[in-house]
Amino acid sequence: MQLSEMLVREVQTAAPTTPLLEIARLMRDTNIGFVPIVENQTLIGVVTDRDIVVRAVAESKNAERTPVCDVMSYEVVCCFDDESTEHARELMDAHDVRRLPVINREHRLVGVINMMDLEGREATRKKTMKVTFHKEKTDSYGRPHKVAIKTIYVTGLKSADEARDAAVKRLEQETGGAWTNVANTVEAKEDPGGSRS
Repeated sequence: MQLSEMLVREVQTAAPTTPLLEIARLMRDTNIGFVPIVENQTLIGVVTDRDIVVRAVAESKNAERTPVCDVMSYEVVCCFDDESTEHARELMDAHDVRRLPVINREHRLVGVINMMDLEGREATRKKTMKVTFHKEKTDSYGRPHKVAIKTIYVTGLKSADEARDAAVKRLEQETGGAWTNVANTVEAKEDPGGSRS
């Protein structure tokens, strides 16, 4: 999936000359800890609440007079909006960050993606399906009933039909024949027990 499909486009930004006090109040009022710094719509840096503490407060800088450009990070890890969510996750892991600015090919800021967005999307995509193969049997009174022969858990597919097809393929590989030689019916449903690997 491309980042353009799930990034947050409404982003609080600031100019490089914005005083730190104003940035800190923006973070407080909007409950954020990360502000991209832009000039003429081009991303030139980012500032985090930690940057303000370590580079300004700990250095006794005057928050009313110090511009954000004095404490922001100029080396910004970011992604292009046409890159994949997997690439964004790899960058976050490699640089130990939880959010990334997203830019277009003209280097203009178009949004932000954070780890929670990626994890939420991944959790939705990777739900576990329980696929059960049944065989029709007859009890001692001659009544037919279904008996579960085999259960396979399938993770990472979007629908019950996809999970069913994957489980059928796996069973046929294991047995070396058609699944109908083993069972009469197959049923796929979401596993209420949660994710499995």
